[in-house]
Amino acid sequence: MSDTTTSEPRIRADWLRPDPYPQLIGGRESFDGAARPVFDPSTGGQVASYLAASDAEVEGAISAARASFDAKVWQRMPGPRKAEVLEAAAAAIRADAPRLAALEAMDTGKAVSGALTNDVYEAANAFSYAAAICRTTHGDVRRSSFPPDLLPGGGPDLLTLRLREPAGVVAELLPWNGPLMTGSQRIASALAAGCSIVAKPPVDAVVTLVELGRILTAAGLPAGVLNIVLGPGSTVGERLITDRRIDLISLTGGTETGRHVLAAAARNLTPVHLELGGKSPVVVFADADLDQAVGWAMMAAFVNMGEVCVAGSRLLVEESVYDQVVEAVAAAAATLPVGDALHPDTFIGPLINERHADRVRGFVSRALDAGDASVVGKPALPDGLLPTYVAPTVLGRVRRGCEVEQQEVFGPVLAAMPFRDEAEAIALANGTQYGLNGTVFTRDIERAFRFSDALDCGEVNVNCHFAPDMNGGRGEPRRASGFARTGVDAYTRTKAVNVQVHSG
Repeated sequence: MSDTTTSEPRIRADWLRPDPYPQLIGGRESFDGAARPVFDPSTGGQVASYLAASDAEVEGAISAARASFDAKVWQRMPGPRKAEVLEAAAAAIRADAPRLAALEAMDTGKAVSGALTNDVYEAANAFSYAAAICRTTHGDVRRSSFPPDLLPGGGPDLLTLRLREPAGVVAELLPWNGPLMTGSQRIASALAAGCSIVAKPPVDAVVTLVELGRILTAAGLPAGVLNIVLGPGSTVGERLITDRRIDLISLTGGTETGRHVLAAAARNLTPVHLELGGKSPVVVFADADLDQAVGWAMMAAFVNMGEVCVAGSRLLVEESVYDQVVEAVAAAAATLPVGDALHPDTFIGPLINERHADRVRGFVSRALDAGDASVVGKPALPDGLLPTYVAPTVLGRVRRGCEVEQQEVFGPVLAAMPFRDEAEAIALANGTQYGLNGTVFTRDIERAFRFSDALDCGEVNVNCHFAPDMNGGRGEPRRASGFARTGVDAYTRTKAVNVQVHSG
């Protein structure tokens, strides 16, 4: 896998824009900002450029979103017509899948095969699901009344209508580990709710979100409903999270960034939805189907190089089968093809940049130097790879409470620990600041439900790991993401309308 030279180009030249990737403001592309490079983490070379938004462009994007929302150009569009726009976007994503997958792999380092079978697939599904919501959205109606002794005769009979209305103008701040998939899920949900949006991708991965903006514009999304601005969080992002015209801030990112956004939003009392980090436990009991558990544990830890918020980065195994399971996971990880993200056989590509790869390697070296863990598996990397690559690493007998057991690494590093009984497994599983996701492997159905009830997290998986319907979780104010009605509801607010139907 180290030899990436073939007779075919790594990526078709006409799939990349020769001009810098621009902003999308009010339905038009804008080119005012200063050019910055787009690097390919597989090769280290510059493959494109983008324009960092100027202050005037950020202002223009917020103003366009505000104007489109206040004019209700999207909110009041009939549901079936909105569904047609979103279905057209889904169809365009599917039709352009090979190009979008290649661009995502080139920009982020994720394996192109995974980008095609997962990220692009889920991006299209997000818009298909949002289209269905537009066709079927509704509120609820119930009879209500005043306290019986408050008014003569008990007072009038009332019907209370509870209506879902769009939250307003959304600042959508997106992560670099899956900008196309995550951006599609967030934007599709916000559009299904009727919001207008200013979206900002991370500086390390801008390409596919700009492409998504072009797809939605071509699909017929009215001008100003989706605006995209590029540039650093310290400038462009800060403008978005402190502007009074923003009605909701939605962030998918790291915990420290989440704290900063919450503090900034508090100045204007702007509501915030967060999906932050994770340190998800994969718990394996001795009675489980161990072959299945090993396969899922390996995938949970190393898919997308561990750069996943719900990565199963802690493996907790019952002591009697601990060595068997952990060694099997390490052996499976050692067979994963490592190399160029654009090679169709690659499973482990580069991390997003060398700085992040150094951070991940730091967790491993500090754990080993402190005696907090031992290496069970860390295969040698193929010759010729850049420092952006990190081998899939399994650390065993990790000391409880140490850094690598407590902190999100966000890389291909698995921390394995034994447990003696169910009580200790629960204590270990719930023993971090994170609570996004958890997994249990067991053949005992009563234990599965009992353990699921005891796990303090937003989503529990039984005898599997990844699932599209991902809830918020402890410390995660976002109510849901993925394919769930609550994912759309997160971009709405409730209005109650009380109607007197009988005077009493």
